[in-house]
Amino acid sequence: MASGDQYSTGKTEASLAQESSINDAYSAPESRFECPICLAWLRDPVLTSCGHRFCRSCIYSWLERESACPVDNMKLKKEDIFPDNFTRREISQQRTKCPNIVRGCLVELSPLDVESHLLVCEYKTPELPDNEKLRCSFVDVGCDEKFEDEPELQRHLEQHIQKHLTLLSQAYSKMTANSNAVASSSGIAQQANFWDPPAKNETPSGILDDNLQSLLRALYEKIVFLEQKSREQDIIIANMSEQISSNNLSMSKLHHRYCNGSFLWYFNDFKNKINAMRENPHLMHYSTGFYTSVNGYKLCVRLNLSPKDNNYLAILIHVMKTDHDQTLDWPFSGRLTIALIHPMLSYKTIKETMMTRPELDAFKRPVQDLNPKGFGYTEFALLEELIDQDFIHNNQLLIKVQAQPV
Repeated sequence: MASGDQYSTGKTEASLAQESSINDAYSAPESRFECPICLAWLRDPVLTSCGHRFCRSCIYSWLERESACPVDNMKLKKEDIFPDNFTRREISQQRTKCPNIVRGCLVELSPLDVESHLLVCEYKTPELPDNEKLRCSFVDVGCDEKFEDEPELQRHLEQHIQKHLTLLSQAYSKMTANSNAVASSSGIAQQANFWDPPAKNETPSGILDDNLQSLLRALYEKIVFLEQKSREQDIIIANMSEQISSNNLSMSKLHHRYCNGSFLWYFNDFKNKINAMRENPHLMHYSTGFYTSVNGYKLCVRLNLSPKDNNYLAILIHVMKTDHDQTLDWPFSGRLTIALIHPMLSYKTIKETMMTRPELDAFKRPVQDLNPKGFGYTEFALLEELIDQDFIHNNQLLIKVQAQPV
């Protein structure tokens, strides 16, 4: 039975927009969300008695070797460490891009969900046979590293310049100790196409060292040139990725605006989010806003566990504020249909239709970005049945909402 939501969410459209804002891939977290040990997003955050936050696994591993806080060196024991659920909730509301954005993945998700997403990301690095992997450009001088794709190879070249210079220096030493150094250096230079050595029989022994030093100097110059070229390409790729993400966001907003009240919400990472809501009954998830028509009403969908029985999913609809509310008839009146789509068997789809009730606050003209009162079903479906009947496909639940004003 449809019912009005009787408790405020405290969410506004502004906060929803903040949660879905685009961050750079691999962007550094704010200092309050960064673990001082691993320098990454806090995972399973804990708070020490001296007031510092760490990943649980990081600080526990630290205390196996040390007995003091790594920040202020105060004495610290495992009994002085406590779960920091407040910070966990704050991090869960942040959004970051999938690290595989360099390969085309544009998914935005909570930093807490990145590791589980990478296991199923369709853009993750392919596992190639050893004989098909890319070799380092300095393989001829002793670098045996192999890589799955071009981005990994480029990162290796940028991060190991000193190593490659050392290998070049060692190769030079071997060449000078070898009686066939002239022939070997000539062959390398001809392959690189940047040094034209004198003929073998015309090379006086007195200028041999000068020629080898010229070769080494040319190799150094080539490395510097390649490094600069690599950085320029990184900048170009980063700019292109940002433009693509911006265009995709604009297209997404355009799609939501012109969906004519028929909205699809792909609720990703279902299992982890359900577990998080079991731990924190006040945690709620909101869809992006959508419109009933071009200049119609704006709505969004909310999903959380039923406050009466957390074995049930609650699905409610909220009215949102627009810049043309003065042109609409209030309170909102119409027909609302909510459906949980079965990915394989359409006859198993769960669908409920309800008529709005104008006397409820949920349908009055919103004075905030998001009307705090929602309308829908506090016990829409039993979680166990959804899982048993295979509604969850690829850890994703598909929700369809149709809104028809009358």
